[in-house]
Amino acid sequence: MKKRLLKIAILACTLVMILALIGCGPKENGEGEKTLRVGYLPRMMSLQWCQDVDAELRELAKQDNAEIITMDCQRDPAEQLQLLDTMIAQQLDGIVIFLADEKISETVVERCAEAGIPVIGESLRMVDEEGNYIAPCVELEGEGMGRICAEWLAQYLEDNGIKAPYEDVGFINLDDPETKPIHDRANGAEETFFKLLPDFPKERYYRVGLGKEGGAVAGFNAAAATIAANPTIKKWLVVAPNDDQGGGAVRALEQAGLDKDACVVSMGAESARYEWADKGSDTCWKAASFFSAYDCVSIVWEGMMEILKEGKDPKEIYAEHKKPGQEYALVYFTGRMVTPDNYKELMGKYAE
Repeated sequence: MKKRLLKIAILACTLVMILALIGCGPKENGEGEKTLRVGYLPRMMSLQWCQDVDAELRELAKQDNAEIITMDCQRDPAEQLQLLDTMIAQQLDGIVIFLADEKISETVVERCAEAGIPVIGESLRMVDEEGNYIAPCVELEGEGMGRICAEWLAQYLEDNGIKAPYEDVGFINLDDPETKPIHDRANGAEETFFKLLPDFPKERYYRVGLGKEGGAVAGFNAAAATIAANPTIKKWLVVAPNDDQGGGAVRALEQAGLDKDACVVSMGAESARYEWADKGSDTCWKAASFFSAYDCVSIVWEGMMEILKEGKDPKEIYAEHKKPGQEYALVYFTGRMVTPDNYKELMGKYAE
């Protein structure tokens, strides 16, 4: 009797394992067409950008009989690699990833290649130790975004009569040297700002590195520390490479009681829109460079469908964007400046 029960138990366990494997395999719609399953590995879903990317992926997936499986690592590279392994075990058809850290690029690409699963990067390129692109990626044109923010800021100073010798004025340029697209944005802002305003005092310019905490907390901590260390400065200018970090800087200025004469310019506008909807122009968050998740995701999805539906090699997609000597393409997209006065018109559905 015991042996019989043991056999039944073994058969039951085997059946459960088989059903689980079937559940992880390809699905079909009512017409017998395979449902494509594409994984999304964001940097951290608490970022408004990642939420918008996820939403756009799901909208585009509906058009191509596909479903999106999203797993959040909360900016932990080790956790992101574990989630990648989970997606590989589930035999997904393709993976879109916003790397938690550029340093795991090669590991991600190697594991996907071994599993035969195409991977496309969004927002952060995947590179080897020599800086070569090792997978296709769609990325914001960093220096260009920094440039248009600095141009807007210089015009703001002129419009408000803030000029040399810029008494009591300090400029914080938030940066993340370990993340190249962010570093490029800071470079573009710095180069353009001093090109337009060469007489701005260098001793009151602060290029501040962001902490690993990410998001608004990183922006708050970096700005708050700089403000506290420079009590003689009463008018702060801030350029933030991401919208969440811009919001953090705004909160730091409010806490210090310096927001009335401050000007924060961020990149993204995905969080600034909420501030403006609530406060209008009664905030030190004066402008943002707007770029939509759709601008990025539409390119990502086009490439993924060319691979999965047309059978193209990842090296063949985005061919017109390939740089000499590179096997894979890096595609840039860009944006425009928006303010509390015009964001609804220029952002469309993203202003809602």
